[in-house]
Amino acid sequence: MQRQKVFFGENDPWCRQEPTIEEKKWAVSRDNPKCPLNNFIGNDKAIKKLQAAAFTAFGHQNHLCREIAFSIFGPASSGKTSLVKLFSKTIGIPFIEFGPQIKSSEDILKEISRVLSIENTPLVEFKRRDYFELPPSVIFIDEIHAVSDNVIQSLLKATEFSDGMLVTEKGKTVNCHNVCWMIATTDEGMLFDAFRSRFSPLYLTYLSKKEIGSIVKMNYPEIPLSDCELIAFYNSRVVRKALEFARYVKMVKSMSSDRDWSDVIKEVASDEGIDEFGVSKIHRSVLDALSNGAVPKNRMPIIVGRKKEEVERYVMPWLLADTEDSKALVTVSNKGYVLTDAGVKFHLKIAV
Repeated sequence: MQRQKVFFGENDPWCRQEPTIEEKKWAVSRDNPKCPLNNFIGNDKAIKKLQAAAFTAFGHQNHLCREIAFSIFGPASSGKTSLVKLFSKTIGIPFIEFGPQIKSSEDILKEISRVLSIENTPLVEFKRRDYFELPPSVIFIDEIHAVSDNVIQSLLKATEFSDGMLVTEKGKTVNCHNVCWMIATTDEGMLFDAFRSRFSPLYLTYLSKKEIGSIVKMNYPEIPLSDCELIAFYNSRVVRKALEFARYVKMVKSMSSDRDWSDVIKEVASDEGIDEFGVSKIHRSVLDALSNGAVPKNRMPIIVGRKKEEVERYVMPWLLADTEDSKALVTVSNKGYVLTDAGVKFHLKIAV
């Protein structure tokens, strides 16, 4: 038999009892400091769905969570992978991740086998040769829109609730009935139609400066909260950039411990080409270009001197994003990128 984790009941070596409803509610609550989901700030609607899924999983001896699959939509660096990892950690079952570089279903099986061996639940042939039954686990596929067609065709059956079978190119059969599938993409419009009917959507958005400041504080408790919020000002919307910035600030501060955090933060921002308005050089160049009128999408990479993929995935999302405390500065029209009213006012402010 395939080994799997057991959390309570007759097969549990510690003879633990099934948790009560109140215990399960507390286990998934963001008020519970021990709940991993507590470490994900913002995007409350997405968290609420995952809390319901985790609550259901806690009612199964093996924390099975296949009742629902999720598709996660959000811009680059909005925390899609982090959220799935925290969910998996919350329910205590293995997390297995794939990216668009995966080339075959055979590669999928190899990676599953590798991760499950680390988790002490190694795959074993079951019932017959080349037949495997996965233990409860979370399988996450990032940038699903970029995965090759042959892999997508294999996943269609594997992610179908009533089917759940993955057949590899070498004829190996993998029973995925115990899997909680999650997929993610930055481009909802490119999601394969068949996935839309079987995955429940979770939408992630960029965070406010206050929320990013709280995340920086969580990761760097030695930095005062007001200075964490200053870091967020210079690195708004994108959490990953704010944390990288904070890491470097900490290094610079260690070299001159007598200096104020705020002075070090401002110096690092200046060194990295971020002005007093919290705008990087490349974003300013976009705003300057758009102040003269609309720019076709295919022209923007030429204007800013960056590759098309970089402009679409990392440069423009910051300008297109609407957050609680910052209106979108750019929008898309039939003529291409244009400044919003907020963008026009902001450019006038920084152009002085």
